[in-house]
Formats: sequence, C-alpha cells, structure tokens
Amino acid sequence: MVGIGKWSAKIHVLFMNLEGIVEIREQDGQYSFDFTPPERFKEVKFRYFDVHADGDTIYGKGEASAFPGKIFDVEATFSGDTMTGKIVLPFMGNKEIPILDGHKIGD
Repeated sequence: MVGIGKWSAKIHVLFMNLEGIVEIREQDGQYSFDFTPPERFKEVKFRYFDVHADGDTIYGKGEASAFPGKIFDVEATFSGDTMTGKIVLPFMGNKEIPILDGHKIGD
C-alpha cells in the first residue's frame, strides 16, 4: 500500500513556513490520515474523508475547524521514502499550497 507510515513535510501557507507530521493508515482498503498540526495551530482540528489511492498518489478531502464548512483537496505522491504534494483551497480561488520535502519518519 502506498504511503503507509508517518511522514514529515514542509507546508508554505500564506506568509508562514510550517512543518507538519501526518500518519497515513490503511485498513481493509480504506485509507485514513492523522495530521498533527504545527504547535502554533495545535487547537485546529482536521477531518479527512474520501481518501483513496491511485497508483503512487493518495487523494482526499479535508476540513479544518478554523474554516468550518470549507472543504479542501489534498494530494500526496510517494516515491520510496519521499513525498511531495499539494493542498488545494477551492474556497480561495483554487489556491495551491505546496507540500515539500516530505520524508518518512516512521512506520
């Protein structure tokens, strides 16, 4: 299964450079994300749904408690122990936020 494990990546949001950690799990063909936000956003809760894999890429939709009702798209592509991707904010004119320098930090 693609992307299973714990990953660290850099996220450039507006004027901030953040590092986040996500744990990707799979059970009975269903993927799930567990995202630990950076310390300055520790109060924000994230919910992910419609998570699925296609080849070496995982796609999903999410929502953050800071923006209730606003859905965003997540895409992460894996190559061995590295990952890149993007977060697309349709509610902000399809603004793309890159996910950079992703690397596996645990199983």
